[in-house]
Amino acid sequence: MRSTTSDDYKQRSSLKGRLYILLAVMLLPFIAFSIYKAIDINNRLEAEIQAKNLSLVKSVAHDIDEYINSTGEVLIPIANLKDVRTQNWPAVKIYLDQIVPKYPFYHLIAFVDVKGNLKVAAMSEKMAKSEDAKKVNVSDTGCYRRGIVANGIAVGDFMYSKLTGMPVTHVTYPVFDMSGKRIGLVAAAFDLTKIQNKLMKTNITQHTVISVVDNMGTYIARNKDPKKWVGKNIADADRYKLMLGKTEGTYKAMSADGTNRVYAFTTASKVPWIVRAGIDEKYILDQVRAELINHFAVFIPLLLIAIIGWVWTERDVNKLHQKTEYLSIIDPLTRLYNCRKLNNDLSLELSRAKRCKRQLSFAMIDIDHFKQYNDNNGHQLGDEALASVAEIIRNAVRDIDSVYRYGGEEMCVVLPETDKVGAAAVAERIRADVEQARFIGEENQPLGKLTISIGVATYPNDSISKEGIIKSADIALYKAKDK
Repeated sequence: MRSTTSDDYKQRSSLKGRLYILLAVMLLPFIAFSIYKAIDINNRLEAEIQAKNLSLVKSVAHDIDEYINSTGEVLIPIANLKDVRTQNWPAVKIYLDQIVPKYPFYHLIAFVDVKGNLKVAAMSEKMAKSEDAKKVNVSDTGCYRRGIVANGIAVGDFMYSKLTGMPVTHVTYPVFDMSGKRIGLVAAAFDLTKIQNKLMKTNITQHTVISVVDNMGTYIARNKDPKKWVGKNIADADRYKLMLGKTEGTYKAMSADGTNRVYAFTTASKVPWIVRAGIDEKYILDQVRAELINHFAVFIPLLLIAIIGWVWTERDVNKLHQKTEYLSIIDPLTRLYNCRKLNNDLSLELSRAKRCKRQLSFAMIDIDHFKQYNDNNGHQLGDEALASVAEIIRNAVRDIDSVYRYGGEEMCVVLPETDKVGAAAVAERIRADVEQARFIGEENQPLGKLTISIGVATYPNDSISKEGIIKSADIALYKAKDK
């Protein structure tokens, strides 16, 4: 009897040992897969965020360029006035006093002679009296040094106005007398709070910091804590040096407030100012954690089922892994493919297009004024609208086309073997189908209905790379929104 009990004990111990070994063999790949999955999700989220931030900073840089262009349109006619060129200051003063109220985003418009003296100036009613201008010399400023030798529009550095004490940058245009001799310049003190207000109104998340830095490394505007940071110089900081000499790019660094962020930046074309947007790395890690939880909420039960199956029936879990991987490439709200799937598919389709010498088109789609729709109707109806728009897009394309959720309210379509004319026709069909659809609460939208904007890019006409195709479509989307 003792012998039998001992044998049973040994058998049970042997079975338990084999089970522990089996569990260890299965859990080690699971742990390795978990690490790989976390890295993969983190890299994907960083790439998505950098792409969205790059689009955001390009939009702000475009607005800055428009501000500078519009300032030039104001100054050039003034510089060519006969009264200005003949230095008829009383007449010039009357003229400037008449036009300054029309441009509230300028603190003043003034004439500066070749020695840097303000000869005549007109200021907005909120500013100091224009008589104070007669006592001011600006020969020590960057705007004077650049403007007095320029043959066209010139832009000065960030400074606090000598007359108003407000943060400004000066835009100048040269003035010549009737014989062609340079006699000075006309200058507009551009109110930098206009750019600041633009940043504050830009639709960005609370985890994103967007700022504008001039060519001397000085903060011109910042959406968070502007009073603390505007006017501060970061020329010696590594995060500033990483952007020098580049028109655009991405990087990771510690911000001025001690927060590690993932950044995207671009340079305005009319002025050497850098627009930069960064998102907290902690926020990204929280998103990674959330995605892992969602992923393993499906994966872990399947793993347990697999363990039971291996122990009792020696069945493998390959099909279960395939199911899990399929779920990892689907956006749960819209049931469209996600950005991970887009990156893989677009690379494959581009390779096929190059190999077969065929055209390939890519459409970027954005729901217009979607934040307003969410604010008016709530996020539940907003989610329903997103899902409905996704279904409309899916029904409007061919079987060989693929639809993806790019992020937020943005979606995109890969159109194999499609030229720009064909892609434009598909885009118009999608746009019209969405416009004809009905959504709860759409009457409060700016156009009285929920609408979309679409940008299209085609290989090889617009670009031959994946990044270039996405960027070209994104630029076309912003142009469509401006119409």
